Order: sequence, then structure tokens, then C-alpha cells
Amino acid sequence: MQTIQDQEVQNSEHLDLPIDEKEILLEEYDKEQSRVKNITFKELLFLYLLIVIILSIVVPKIYFSNQIYYISKEINSMYHKYTALKEEKDALLREIEALKYRINVQDELSNDNEEESDLDQ
Repeated sequence: MQTIQDQEVQNSEHLDLPIDEKEILLEEYDKEQSRVKNITFKELLFLYLLIVIILSIVVPKIYFSNQIYYISKEINSMYHKYTALKEEKDALLREIEALKYRINVQDELSNDNEEESDLDQ
């Protein structure tokens, strides 16, 4: 197994360049690294176009998602009102049935009382 130092020695043997050439290569490398890299007009235009396309897809999606959220919130509110009204209707129907029953019982009792009083006379 080769150590890191052995590998470095082998790599340096492959780069048997004269010192002048090494310096020239290093200078070119430094120049390339220090060079300011600007984007071209085409690249800038492409980036703006890409941003516009992405926004044209994302903004409507966000808008529709918000609209769906608020509509579903409104539907949920209406559904709660509907269930409350339905329960109130059922309670009123039960109350009406109780009143009808009480009236019927009272009518029966009053009829029985009238019949008894008629029989007594």
C-alpha cells in the first residue's frame, strides 16, 4: 500500500518540467484565477427570462392556493352554522311535539272533567 508521500513523489516525477515552464504555468494560472468573470448580455437575458417563467408559474399557484384556502374556510364556517341550525330545528321540533302532547293530554283531561261534570248533573 502506498503512502501519501509516495504518491506525491510519483506525481512530482510526472511533472518533470523545467522551472521556467512551471513558473509560466503558475503565472497563467494566477492570471486566470484573478481575472474578473462577468456574465454576458445573453446570459443576463436568459436569467431574466428564467425568472419571469418561474414567477409566471409560481404566482398563480400561490394565488389559487390562497383562494382555495379562504373559500374552504368560508365553507367550513357555513357548515358549522348549518349544523347548529339543524340541531336547533330538531330541538324546536321536539318542543313542538311536547307541546302537542301536552295540549292533547290537557284536552283529554278537560274532556274527561266535562263528561264527569255532565254525569254529575
